[in-house]
Amino acid sequence: MSRRNRSSIDVAAARLRQIARETEDGALLGSEDAMVEKLGVSRATVRQVARLLEREGYLRVKRGSHGGYFAGRPDLGTVEAAASAYLDTLDMDVQDVTVISSVLWVEVMHKAAGLRTEAAKAVASRLRERLAKLRPGASFAQVLKFDQECQAEIFALTRARYIELIFQINVAFARTHFAPTSLADDTEAHRTFVERWRKAKLLELDAIAEGDPELGMLAARRSRDLWHERIWSMGPAAEPGARR
Repeated sequence: MSRRNRSSIDVAAARLRQIARETEDGALLGSEDAMVEKLGVSRATVRQVARLLEREGYLRVKRGSHGGYFAGRPDLGTVEAAASAYLDTLDMDVQDVTVISSVLWVEVMHKAAGLRTEAAKAVASRLRERLAKLRPGASFAQVLKFDQECQAEIFALTRARYIELIFQINVAFARTHFAPTSLADDTEAHRTFVERWRKAKLLELDAIAEGDPELGMLAARRSRDLWHERIWSMGPAAEPGARR
């Protein structure tokens, strides 16, 4: 493709991206013919631009008699999938990725425990109540679900949206490289993990409730270490290209 063609695609993509941003999510932008006229480029260029913006999440293309181009919005899932796929092309060491996730989580816990607000105490109290309902013999899936819900509330509390984005990208990438967990629930090792994880999670919540950043960091390191031990004990996924 020539420099001129690349330039026309870049310009048209920037224009359509701006139009999508300025339009309500889900609203019709127009037909393909309308886009050709609005952007002032060829039909082939419009289709290339549409594919690009679909991948970015700014555009939804519906075909058929009631089809057309509709405004979209990139979401965390879109970014996670794209970034995770890109990381996979770099032959990344999955352990490096999980280490970075842990560093980010420790920083978020330091921030959350340093808030010392009524809102922070309320979040800690609410999560403690939910944690108490999680039985000692909880499955890996149940523990993981609670941990993800806990993370979401603490990220929201700290408004650490950028850290959350990078954290979730790393988690999404790492998740595809580990074996299924359902067969590993009924073991003594798993029950020990649940018991230790629960104690570490309680310490995290205590740190937020008490406004103790140092305790928050220590508890976060402990909980992440436990996750690392549990996940790595299951081995890599048995998919082509999976790496340990």
